[in-house]
Order: sequence, then C-alpha cells, then structure tokens
Amino acid sequence: MKRNQCHVGITLLFLIAAGAQGASAQSAQVIRGDAAGTIGWLAADTHSHSAGPYERNNWFDSFFSSVSTGWHWTDNLKTEVDFGVGTESREFHTQPVTIAGRSTYQTIESRFKRRTIGFSQQYQFLHNVWFHPHVAAGLNVTWERRRDDPSVIYLYDPGTGTSRYEPPKPGTEQKSWTANPFVAIGYKAYMSDRVFFRNDFRLAFRGGIDETTLRIGLGFDF
Repeated sequence: MKRNQCHVGITLLFLIAAGAQGASAQSAQVIRGDAAGTIGWLAADTHSHSAGPYERNNWFDSFFSSVSTGWHWTDNLKTEVDFGVGTESREFHTQPVTIAGRSTYQTIESRFKRRTIGFSQQYQFLHNVWFHPHVAAGLNVTWERRRDDPSVIYLYDPGTGTSRYEPPKPGTEQKSWTANPFVAIGYKAYMSDRVFFRNDFRLAFRGGIDETTLRIGLGFDF
C-alpha cells in the first residue's frame, strides 16, 4: 500500500501541473477561512519486526476520515487544523519462543487504531482561479492503540510421535502519543464561488516514513 500511495502522489503532482495550466478566472472574493470533510486511506508503519521465517512488510492499512478547518492570513497563506480517525486494522508477525528446550515460532496478532490531529502551514498557489494547488508542512499528533494477542503454540515430539500445545499468554495493550513532522501536496477545485472539491497526499516521518495518507472530500469557504 505504501508503494501504491507514493505512485498516487506522483500522479497528483501531474494533476496539479495540468490544472494550473488550464485554470480560469474566478470571481474576486474575500476568503477568511474554510472547512472540509474528507475520506481516504491511511498506511502506517507498525514499528514491529518479525523474527520468523515468513517476515512480511510491517505496514497496516485502514479507512480514514477527517474534518479540517483553516484560516487564511492572505489569499495564499493559510493555517489549518484537522482531526482524523482510522478504522481498526490487523497485522500478523512471528517471534521465537522456547518450550521444554525446543525452539519454535509463535504468531502474534496485532490490532491497530490511530487518531490524528494535524497542525500545518499551507501555501496556496495562484489567485482568483478555480483550481488552487498547494503545499504544506506541519506537525501530526498521533494517538495509537495497539493490542497484541499471542496464538496457541503447537509442538510435535518426533520421539513419541505425539503433539502437544501450550496455551497463549494473556494479550497486552499499549496506548501511545507521538508528534511527527509531515509534508503534503494537494489542491482545491471549485464547483461554485464557495464550494470546492479537495484532494491531498501527506507523508509523516518518524525515523523514516511513518505514515502516508491520501484524502478526498468536499468543503466550503466562509
């Protein structure tokens, strides 16, 4: 999903360039702020690393919805705050364990859910046109809940030809807050003097790319 969203982000750059070429004049108006609701897709790093033979990409995906409001200091400069919620996602990984002197692997089911509050400074290009591309940079405050549930461990004893199992330990739950910088690109395409379609792509960082978010939605100026 991470790779697919990066491809979408590149495509978005071409859309911004193409739209800027064909932008037509919009009636002059004073915009103090705007508000929007969006839906999209979130892909985030679990920061867990499988030690087993079937190690997989440690990213989870979830449906994402958000609301935002922004204040225009000038026609081009805007401060924005957004609040987003992702659906719960699952990821499986393995860890080595030793039972009665025998080494094996245990599967862990991890469930993740994220909520975010984003603060950003945005620069919007062009003036009094229907298509407004923008770039942004800011801080993403993330609340994450993670629950790990170990599976039953099955062991086969070749000496006796019998199988046995070890019941799993109780699951654990962790809740954490992090604050990560992000950058974004996007655009507003007006359907009337006040109502617009919005699309953007965001990258947040924590020791590398921690989160990618693709959003689309509708909004209005006030």
